[in-house]
Amino acid sequence: MALQTQYSRSRSARNRSTGNQKKGSGTDLHEMSRNKTSVAEFAAEHSLRAKSEVGVEQARREAKGDGRKQAWAPPKRQSLISNSARSQRDPLRTLPPHPSSGASSSGTKSRGAVHLEQLDKLREIFDEATRSGDGKLDEEEFLRACRNVFGEEAMSTTHEEQMRTVFKKIDNLSNDTISWDDFCSFLYLEYHERDSAEARAKKVDFHTPAIITKGSPHHGSVCAVQHTSDGGLVTCSEEGTVCFWSQELELKRTKPLTEVDVKQREKPKWISDMVLSLPHKKIILATGDCELQFFEMVNFEPYCQLSRLESIPLKIVCWHDPEDEVKTVILLGDKDGAVTVMITDNILNAFTDWKSGPKLEGLPTYSLYKLLSNSESGVKCYRWKLHSSWVTELHYFPKLLMFGSCSLDPSASFVLGVLSPSTEVDSYLRQTSSATRGAKRSLLPARRFMSCDQRVFRMAKGVSSADYCSRHNVLVTGSADRFVRVWNPFMTSKPVGTLEGHTAPVFFVKADSANSRLFSIGNDNTIMVWDILEFTCLNSVFPSVHKFSVPTQAAHYNDVGQEVVLATDEVGVIKLVQPVGVRQDMVQTHLSPVAGVAFSPCFNHLITASRDGVVKVWAMETGKKEFEFSVGRCGVSAMAVDKTGKRIVTGSSNGQLKVWSYNSGECLKTLDKENRKEVARARFVSVNQCKYIVAAGWDKKFTIFPDVVDTIQEVYKPMRAGSTTSDYVHETDILALAYGAPHFLATASFCGKIVVWSLISFGVFNELKAEYPTSARHPPSECKSYMLS
Repeated sequence: MALQTQYSRSRSARNRSTGNQKKGSGTDLHEMSRNKTSVAEFAAEHSLRAKSEVGVEQARREAKGDGRKQAWAPPKRQSLISNSARSQRDPLRTLPPHPSSGASSSGTKSRGAVHLEQLDKLREIFDEATRSGDGKLDEEEFLRACRNVFGEEAMSTTHEEQMRTVFKKIDNLSNDTISWDDFCSFLYLEYHERDSAEARAKKVDFHTPAIITKGSPHHGSVCAVQHTSDGGLVTCSEEGTVCFWSQELELKRTKPLTEVDVKQREKPKWISDMVLSLPHKKIILATGDCELQFFEMVNFEPYCQLSRLESIPLKIVCWHDPEDEVKTVILLGDKDGAVTVMITDNILNAFTDWKSGPKLEGLPTYSLYKLLSNSESGVKCYRWKLHSSWVTELHYFPKLLMFGSCSLDPSASFVLGVLSPSTEVDSYLRQTSSATRGAKRSLLPARRFMSCDQRVFRMAKGVSSADYCSRHNVLVTGSADRFVRVWNPFMTSKPVGTLEGHTAPVFFVKADSANSRLFSIGNDNTIMVWDILEFTCLNSVFPSVHKFSVPTQAAHYNDVGQEVVLATDEVGVIKLVQPVGVRQDMVQTHLSPVAGVAFSPCFNHLITASRDGVVKVWAMETGKKEFEFSVGRCGVSAMAVDKTGKRIVTGSSNGQLKVWSYNSGECLKTLDKENRKEVARARFVSVNQCKYIVAAGWDKKFTIFPDVVDTIQEVYKPMRAGSTTSDYVHETDILALAYGAPHFLATASFCGKIVVWSLISFGVFNELKAEYPTSARHPPSECKSYMLS
């Protein structure tokens, strides 16, 4: 049947912050279905089409995203996102699957997948209802239409109950009928609000300005920053001073570990890097004398050192197996672009051997030559030549069983390599060392990887920093070209995404796998936070904001303390904003104080609202969040649900009230008081056949609005107010409100006075006031309110 009829204007999405109406008008569905690829985009297009041809383009950009702004987003990035994450964004997850789609809970297709052909058929049914009547379907007609569209097999008992719930959600005015416009508006609003909820959940804020140490004991630039298990920090400077800091950046203890006896040495040692061996309480330092020094973390006493390394180590990595902490991997990246790998099944035995050597400059010394010649040491050593320039950063990625090395070498900017080679070269390396022992050649010559043992990533200006996100299996790199790139570890030819925004070379990147975030820092000390999944910037903090403007020598992200650390000879900490007063083992409902709670028996939902204006809907059976939306910047100070359980009214600090369909986040009407004082309580009441919305608060009176069912959104003015502006019955703010059948309303104020009103005459029925002793300076601070019926 040709679809040529135009359907009537619909109630569409009101902007959730301004309350402006968005109207929809009819279009040919076949034309849309040829150009759209998703149900959500189709619903958004339909709901906003009537705003003129200019509005069409704006609606398309809102639904699909402006291609010019998202030009850097990779076309293949969806392949890295799990199907479960995508299914949470599907606004039609409650609809049954198409019978021919073969969708199952264990398959790769979403159970909520709905084809545009199905919407085409559903639209035809609504059009048929338009020609024969008012174009609306009741609940049973809607269910029959769903059976006709999705098939009897797909419409099981469970899906039928879900469709009944969908019908009730769409029918927010309790008219027992819905139109095609209502259906499309519901789809678009749910899709839009879910995206907004995701954006709010990913919001990142910092406490600024930064906390900066004053009078730091470091006399040179800080070369390394690490964090301990309790969230504290450990810093090491180039002259060898190690400092332990508390979470509040208070200095706990410090000591220069490279105190030099002038009789033994003329110049102090230069420290290039530091790492902590937390399971074994060791501090490991890399020196400019080709040494690896170990110190006790508890008392800073020297333990041992490994000397005569092949080259000056610039970066150290020490990894312990979480299941067996004595299994250890030590990686050394040196100035020649080579990486030395040391693997041992028992680091404690290695420590014992290394400590048995003769003392040199106060430290038991064990040379690399002795380590290689001792076949019973239990330590396997390899040295791989990876770059033509020095190693700028080094990591070990346990999930990949590979290490990553960064360099400014354009031909090998970032290299992923295996710990042990594919062929057994142990004996070959030892034979080479034995044959050349008498000559002045390397004890552990650098070898090249086989092509199957490495993955080489090339960038024109090299890589300054890199990290790996184990949750989403992506690599991130930062370069001097000011770009942050996201890579598939198995595809080296092209990044899956490029993040643009830095105006200076990027020298530090860190992936926060738990929160799907990425931190990057430029040479100008600009900190940027990115969403790894969406490739969008969540926040930017500039030096003018965090006030740490000194050129940074080292940076670190403390995932325990949730803070970014910048260091030169001083240390600056920029903490992320965390919820106050919430334990780590507690499930958090809102980011700000909860201002209202209501229960909807219609859907068995618990509705909560917070001071920051976020309303959340929770399933009582499972405790899981079903939906959330925002009411605006003024927040929520009061909330109530109507008798049908489909609508809520919210009051805000600016004195304005709004009625919402909480299942879709659609603003149905706005109630504007005569003043802008905060609303403390709001309630739906019924007197005989009349329905009202009553609000009271800091204006010391209650205000009544008519609760009329109207499809046209507009601002309503109050019809009556208890008390006059010149003669207030309540002398202080009203804090409680209660309704008692058949027509009584009780209000209670801060001073303890309770007034009972008649909603027929709008006069005072009775006044109750507690008597206090004359010696009492203030009334009791705790007040309780009771229902009258």
